[in-house]
This record gives sequence, C-alpha cells and structure tokens, in this order.
Amino acid sequence: MLAAIGGVSLRNWYNAPEFFWRAGQVYWQAKGDPLCLHATMFRQDGLYFSLSVWHDIEAMLTFSQSGPHRRVMLAADRLAQVNRFHHFPCIGVPTPEQAIQVWRQNTQVAE
Repeated sequence: MLAAIGGVSLRNWYNAPEFFWRAGQVYWQAKGDPLCLHATMFRQDGLYFSLSVWHDIEAMLTFSQSGPHRRVMLAADRLAQVNRFHHFPCIGVPTPEQAIQVWRQNTQVAE
C-alpha cells in the first residue's frame, strides 16, 4: 500500500468556493476508485490536507493523471499555495496524525 498526503493553503479567501468545489470532486473521484483504500480531507494548522491510501503506485499515478484530479492540478497554482505532497509505503491506513508526522519530517528536509 502507498499513502499520499499533501497540504495546501488558499492564495486568497475568494478562491475558497472554487477550491472546495474542486476538492470535493477529487474526493469523490478517489472514493469511487476501487484501488483507493482510503481517502479523507482535513484542516490542521491553517493548511488543508488530503490523505489517501492506494493499492500500489500505479493506482495512485493513474488517479493523479485523470479526471477531476488532473483538472484541479491545472488550477492549483491559481487557487492555492501547494505546501508539498509526500507519499510513503504503509501496511495499514495511517491516522491523520501519523500521516502529518511523516509529512512534516519529510517536507522539512526537502525545504
């Protein structure tokens, strides 16, 4: 299994409606994918996070390059500041707290 977590912050408050509409579409795209084992979104420390767990890297890459996810990525620079995404192997679905800890450890090293 492969977990993917990423955090973003809105560029401007007026981007919120479009951002949340697009994020909702991506969420339902993931929830409908049989190779997505878990998907959630949450807010922490002023950032909006997505956390998903995939059967394997091929499933995650196929998802990331299709449908609503592909379209939100085309609009991402206009709507939000992307504060890094990170993926990591897992043997079970991590809690949001566990995923945030891994994310923080790996994004701080990269900055």
